[in-house]
Amino acid sequence: MFLNNYSYSSFGVDDIAKAAIFYGNTLGLKVEEDGFGFKLSLNGTEVYVMPMGPHYQPAAYHVLNFDVSNIEQAVADLRQQGIAIEVIAGMEHDELGIMRGKAAGTGPDMAIFKDPSGNMLAVIEE
Repeated sequence: MFLNNYSYSSFGVDDIAKAAIFYGNTLGLKVEEDGFGFKLSLNGTEVYVMPMGPHYQPAAYHVLNFDVSNIEQAVADLRQQGIAIEVIAGMEHDELGIMRGKAAGTGPDMAIFKDPSGNMLAVIEE
């Protein structure tokens, strides 16, 4: 039914200006502002980030995943930018905050961090 339709994903933030700076300057992504929100162009995938107003609640799951070839370097780069790696209750993390799924046979290696609105993001090494 929607095979030939343009489609994209979206998520909300509580402060659009702060989010644009974080995604554009801190993470180095291409941010295309439109006067309301902004679009992230990510190697052929588009994600729209929009202001949510007073009813905003941060996502309790990672809304954006970044595939990386070296997760240790990605975590070091995030920390160098002042971004904390989250420790998720009930999950096992190493001393760097990385969940080692490859060694455990449970999936990829992953580290979670948050944007300024509290949305969860992830770096993932397959």
